[in-house]
Amino acid sequence: MIAGCPHYGVDGYCERLNRSCDPVAKGCVLEGKVRLPESGKRGENMNSKIETLDLRPLPPYERHEKIFQVWNSLETGETFKIINDHDPRPVRYQFEAEQSGKFEWEYEQEGPVDWIVNIKLKIPSKLSNGYNEG
Repeated sequence: MIAGCPHYGVDGYCERLNRSCDPVAKGCVLEGKVRLPESGKRGENMNSKIETLDLRPLPPYERHEKIFQVWNSLETGETFKIINDHDPRPVRYQFEAEQSGKFEWEYEQEGPVDWIVNIKLKIPSKLSNGYNEG
């Protein structure tokens, strides 16, 4: 489920998310789980939990801090998804400046209403970025 999403339909999924399977992405994200297409293929992402952070209901001044709280809780190889009401390029620039080489950034949806981005931790990242606690 998507924490804080005000757009749930009767089926329990966010009505604003694109729920179609993308063969290039090797699966569909439904309720925070990666599900591979019914081709019989198995992969390392099968049933991997992906935390979804819906930034739209948050005030803008809280968004970067919340993103880096989730980022700092990831283990190597884990991914989290952000949903935003505008292109999160400023966050990407911050990642490039402070976490260079440690993340993968993949747009799942690029507007026009919502932007959905998957951010993966490639190598450990417990560096000071102004949002760490200690």
